[in-house]
Amino acid sequence: MKNKEKNMLSQTATKVRFNSKIWSGIKTDRSLRKKLADDVNINNDKHLLVSKHLVGFNSSKYFRRITGKVRSESYYPLTCAWDDSSADSTGKMQSGWRLCANSLLDQLQESMEKARTEFFKEVDGFCKDYPRYVEEARHNLGDAFDENDYPKIEEIRERFRFSFELEELPSFSNSSDIRLNVSESMRQRIVADTENRMRNNVSNIFKTTVDALLEQVDHISEKVESYDPNNKQKGGFFKNSSFDKLRKAVEVMPSINKDILGDDKQIKNAHQNLLRVLASIDSIDDLRGDTKDSDAKRKKVASDLKKAVDPLKNDFLSKLYGVYPND
Repeated sequence: MKNKEKNMLSQTATKVRFNSKIWSGIKTDRSLRKKLADDVNINNDKHLLVSKHLVGFNSSKYFRRITGKVRSESYYPLTCAWDDSSADSTGKMQSGWRLCANSLLDQLQESMEKARTEFFKEVDGFCKDYPRYVEEARHNLGDAFDENDYPKIEEIRERFRFSFELEELPSFSNSSDIRLNVSESMRQRIVADTENRMRNNVSNIFKTTVDALLEQVDHISEKVESYDPNNKQKGGFFKNSSFDKLRKAVEVMPSINKDILGDDKQIKNAHQNLLRVLASIDSIDDLRGDTKDSDAKRKKVASDLKKAVDPLKNDFLSKLYGVYPND
């Protein structure tokens, strides 16, 4: 990795990490498990799992809807995998760091903050209604109700977490930038290991970015080409959301390419090609028509999508085992 490229990456991209914690409101009940085992004549109750919804429903689904949406619509599309997941100070696993192009950072921050506000608005509403949920459970669970199963409201709030962290990439380019009190040989080792890790991570980003794009294009073109308006079961059905997802990927390609991948020429070409193909589609619904004109449009769109990424596919194969784009 060239010094210019190393320094540039630390200036054009930022590490980000999103983690959430949600109280499920589900409690395993061993006494009920034993009672059920006795009732149905099971010799060992360890073969059973008996749980209670403490508030009468799975409380986590409302919050997972929010975290799942921001992950699928913003966090994952605007970032690239960087570090693996790791354990926090309590030993629990948390999501690893991802890399965000700085030109996309404000957009990501805005989406995450909006989701965070919605998340804790739901938490506030849940905590407000929590006493009522407990009383309803007391009535509905009957003898299975146990007051000790229910945390206090202030404890409930601590069961929910929504964190979005940012961290800069290391920017040193030689051993003199290492401020640790270690020998010169050890400083050089730290620099070399950091360079290798960053080089490998960027190489993996290149591979996964290209691979994901090729997979999206192949999926859509196959669905469009095989679509039969008179027999939808035969060729399946292509969704508007598939095109929306592709448009989102195409939209962020220039930022990821310029800020992280060193402005790769073939990715730039593929981006321009895909923009032209997507712009040529007046309406997704028109592609589902049962006329000869619609059939011709489907064939052309499928063919144009494949051609749009052909140079990228060939270039990807040549760089698949490389260590850094444009080296």
